[in-house]
Amino acid sequence: MTAKKVGLIHIDDHMIFLQGLRSMLKENQKINYLGNTGNLNDGWKLFLEKKPELVLLDYFLPDGKGLNLAQKMIEKRPEVKIIFLTMEDHPDLIEICKSFGIMGFLPKTIDKNELFLAIDEVLLGRPYIPSRKTLKKGPISNSEDEKLSILSSREKQIAYLITEGYTSQEISKKLFLSQFTVNTHRRNVLQKLGLNNTAQLAALMAKNKT
Repeated sequence: MTAKKVGLIHIDDHMIFLQGLRSMLKENQKINYLGNTGNLNDGWKLFLEKKPELVLLDYFLPDGKGLNLAQKMIEKRPEVKIIFLTMEDHPDLIEICKSFGIMGFLPKTIDKNELFLAIDEVLLGRPYIPSRKTLKKGPISNSEDEKLSILSSREKQIAYLITEGYTSQEISKKLFLSQFTVNTHRRNVLQKLGLNNTAQLAALMAKNKT
């Protein structure tokens, strides 16, 4: 009996990369390549239409961040597996994505064998994250960029949503937390980082991802 192929869509705005990867994925007998697109809006439409089991997604797209689309996909269909395939590889950003349920986070420099291995692992429910040696090296100690490391995964998650413009009420609904809990985390984040307001938090988050 032939095993059922896994439906996959790919969302990336770099056409040469996308086309090359499409040819590679079509060689894999386990994958049913359902289509591709280059922005969040069309990616959401493709996701709703094709109902893939697996999504390959770039982090930065012309109309926004891939993480925002990934959150919508997981909220709509919690069973979907999402792998970021991107040039963005800061460890703190990877931790934030993991906290939202992203199963894989791979650099675009990955080779075919490791990509197929990552896909196999993720489909088995096992997260696949690159080794520390492939990630950006952090600056020396006492740098501003190291401050986020003192936050818990939940605090990083909430810090990200705050800097994306979500209110405490919206965050509580998205994360299934009480508004009191969200506000407590918000205060703790600012206190731990020695910041006075969310504008300073946004500046720190942006600097930490450059």
